[in-house]
Amino acid sequence: MDAIILARVSSKDQEENYSIPSQVFRLKEYCKTCNLHIIEIVSLVESSTKGNRAKFQSVLKFIRRYHKPIALVADTIDRVQRGFNETGPLLELTKSGRLEIHFYRERLVINQNSTNADLMRWDFGTLQAKSYVTQLSDNVKRGQEEKLRNGEWLSRAPFGYKNIHLENGKTWIVPDENAPIVRKLFQCYATGVCSINELRKILKDTYSITKPSSKIHKLLNNPFYCGSMNVKGKIYTHKYEPIITQDLFDAVQDVFLSRHRNKPVYSGKNFVYRSIFTCKECGCIITAEQHKGHIYYHCTQHKGKHGAKWIREEKLTQQIQDLLAKISPSEAEYKETIQTLRHRFDYNISTQKQLKQLISSKLALNKTKTSRLLDKYLDGMIDDEIYKTKNDELKTEKTSLEKHLLELSRLDNSWFNDLKELIALVKDAPLLFSESSRITEKRQILKLLFSNLQISGDSLCCTWKKPFDRMAFSTNNVYGWG
Repeated sequence: MDAIILARVSSKDQEENYSIPSQVFRLKEYCKTCNLHIIEIVSLVESSTKGNRAKFQSVLKFIRRYHKPIALVADTIDRVQRGFNETGPLLELTKSGRLEIHFYRERLVINQNSTNADLMRWDFGTLQAKSYVTQLSDNVKRGQEEKLRNGEWLSRAPFGYKNIHLENGKTWIVPDENAPIVRKLFQCYATGVCSINELRKILKDTYSITKPSSKIHKLLNNPFYCGSMNVKGKIYTHKYEPIITQDLFDAVQDVFLSRHRNKPVYSGKNFVYRSIFTCKECGCIITAEQHKGHIYYHCTQHKGKHGAKWIREEKLTQQIQDLLAKISPSEAEYKETIQTLRHRFDYNISTQKQLKQLISSKLALNKTKTSRLLDKYLDGMIDDEIYKTKNDELKTEKTSLEKHLLELSRLDNSWFNDLKELIALVKDAPLLFSESSRITEKRQILKLLFSNLQISGDSLCCTWKKPFDRMAFSTNNVYGWG
């Protein structure tokens, strides 16, 4: 009888471990013993439990088309199947007399003359193979769950982090060179000014990084950056260094929520201040209309007529520019402020460095004390009670010192560059607003600096957002520039 040898492994790693050649060698010897003429040797590298097993299906297709009965020879049942999905097609071929299955290790042959006992042995072997896979899967899931509870990430680190290999053979995750970019994305979006598409443009133009909007949206919703892991909807605390604070992450989620609830719908022309202002008297939206080449803004008066005035866009723009001029520092004030911040930043860095050195020296001293204490205990110079008390004190001290050292290493020192960029924006705000020809840029500046923008009669009323409220009246209080 002609025969096909079927050798299978589940992965490339098993293939490289010479599993297939050893199977083929045994089965060739078996075929000689059974007077089976080998016409094909099929080596499969595929899982028997995942997908549609395309390669295995091609073997069945060949058997169906072969001009005479044929034997399928396999090392063991689990090399052919680890479930009952394959039993039906194989049993149909054996009952029709077109196929004879030889399982080498089980010393089992299935053909059209097989007894119920043989078929039961086949079923039990399949059940045992299926049980092995189920147990293996359960063990893997338990191991993964244990790792997650211990704060270990199971796969490739997200953008802004990288996987590294430690000397002990374990892997660890640390922030990489893209971490400041991730922090910048969160900070920009948290202002409520930037959209996802604008962040995508910043990534491409400033950092030469191309990411689709969907990836950026996923990044901004990933709690990994603030110290948590979301695995299938379940949150775990990880042990790696966060890139952003929990407060910043929450602020971004609040922006997502507010945009989902208050997504504006525009029709017609997109005027600069449309839907930006509300009426101070009734709270309705200020709308815009164009008449004889001029754009006017007025209350919709949906809640009742109250004699609302119409205000021309030029007059409204002038009032905004007057407000922006209040927070814009002179060049001398700008330089003095940046210099003051630089001195404060350098002082903080120096202080942190000194604290780290002090804690490191205390940890070294703690280690020496622990070693000396153990020597005294082993030499019989102190009893068990004294040793335990002193050792516990040293352990508590060590834990406290390590905690302080970790807190120092996690301090975010990016505040100087962030403040520098913010002050530069404030300095250039009047010029940016007056010279920009893009409606979106003007609206972004307003949303960044102001909250509760209202119109009363023909006058603009607003509340400055923090920290711009301090800057706006710098000439009248102690919070002046510099």
